[in-house]
Amino acid sequence: RIHFLKTDNLREGVIDFENSDFLPARSLSENDYLKFKNVTVTISGAHYDIIGRAAIFLDYYPQSVTNQNIAVIKTDENLLNPFYLTIFLNSKYGREQLWMLSRQTEQFNLSCREVEELLIPLLDTDFQQEIETLAKNSFDLIEKAKSLYSQAENLLLEELGLKGFQAKYELSYTANLSKAFGVHRIDAEYFQTTYDSFMECLKDHSKIAKLKEFILDFQKLKALYEPKIGDFLLTKDVMPGIAYVVKAPVEAITAGSILILKINENKINKEYLALCINSIIGKLQIKRDGVGSAITHWRPEQIKNLQVPILYKKVQQEISSLIEQSHETKQRARELWEEAKRKVEKAIENEIRK
Repeated sequence: RIHFLKTDNLREGVIDFENSDFLPARSLSENDYLKFKNVTVTISGAHYDIIGRAAIFLDYYPQSVTNQNIAVIKTDENLLNPFYLTIFLNSKYGREQLWMLSRQTEQFNLSCREVEELLIPLLDTDFQQEIETLAKNSFDLIEKAKSLYSQAENLLLEELGLKGFQAKYELSYTANLSKAFGVHRIDAEYFQTTYDSFMECLKDHSKIAKLKEFILDFQKLKALYEPKIGDFLLTKDVMPGIAYVVKAPVEAITAGSILILKINENKINKEYLALCINSIIGKLQIKRDGVGSAITHWRPEQIKNLQVPILYKKVQQEISSLIEQSHETKQRARELWEEAKRKVEKAIENEIRK
């Protein structure tokens, strides 16, 4: 299968493959695939801010193609370094040009011909190479951050005997009527045997507790509440079960679909708890709670009853340390990226003043 990239998969400088769609390889030719150093740019979207997201295709990325809402640029590297171009397009001078050229009908749009009209300052080769180095260092740190997070998740799953666990959904199975009445569910999907097998595996390898045992305040929602460092955020609607511990000041307010929980840290490590919810441990339980609903919604009583495995404090701390290292590494990657953008913007401004 080949990754099929859409505008939602492009962010500033990076491509999100985890949430991409796929196409069968047999329906594509070699010329359709993105190549190393191709620069991808979003050219259509419901909001102007979607226009002009640019990312470079790296040599370790999986085979991918794009839809019609993404322009693909191949540069003459003797004149224009593709890493420098990517940084320029994400700088204020690149984004503002793209926004200026875009047209609004039902959506904001650019054509590939209009992208060709972009004015690119051809700064000297050494400077472009310096920007490439900063960009590559940023990408390397992003991969390191992903690796650290994967180490944390793998450690969790290994401790719980879940490494390599694959949910298997049976075509037929039975359930007692008394059990259906006990959980107030009569939809067949809820009683898929894989859910019970999964929970049995959890119970075999760790003590299990309900999430409500760790919550001091279940909901601390206030009008125009601005999250603070250390807050435990949990989504309950549309995409329920995304947990996050706030690590830096946030200039934003929480939507009604996000809960802010006060966790008893004497009982459980917050980063460990967030990983449990974000991993297959939380995802399978949330999927089971949500089957049979047209709109995915995680009810308060379901959230309180989420089953959480309790590992030794030492293991929880080891997992938490890996997650914190991942965050710090990702933050350093962002700093290098922003440094590259500032250097490009300053160099352009210096040229203008001459």
